[in-house]
Amino acid sequence: MIVVHETADDATIWEEINYEKNTYEDAFVHAFVDGNNIIVISNTDHEAWGAGYPANGRAVQFEQIEVTGASNFTKEILNAAYFTAYMMKKYGLIPSLAQSNGTGTLWSHHNVSQYLGGTDHTDPDGYWYNRASTYFRTTYTMSNFCQLVSLYYNTL
Repeated sequence: MIVVHETADDATIWEEINYEKNTYEDAFVHAFVDGNNIIVISNTDHEAWGAGYPANGRAVQFEQIEVTGASNFTKEILNAAYFTAYMMKKYGLIPSLAQSNGTGTLWSHHNVSQYLGGTDHTDPDGYWYNRASTYFRTTYTMSNFCQLVSLYYNTL
């Protein structure tokens, strides 16, 4: 599975990476994404611990940085979808949304909280809602993201 996170603060991608390097024993993801970068900081074959058990042992996990501006948000979502599709191809996964029975290949941290437990986070729901509403007067959901991931997936 792939788990999508967001950082919930206004630090830069490099500040987030440095923070995680210093606190990796508490939480750790494989990659960070913003409007200009996809930075993999750990081998995705290694376990990450950003979403709680049992997701940690079976997921590639990445953090989105909270960006500002419609263009930056759009580019970040595109980068996140590309990275997700690329990882799904790498691991032989087909894009499908998380389900309450534990199936699905695309999970938000909120989905992990809802369906698997071990955590109580709700990201990236609030971040996506806020940015999509502010910049585009619409919503953006995991369903929308899965459609975009599928588009990238089919071109790889």
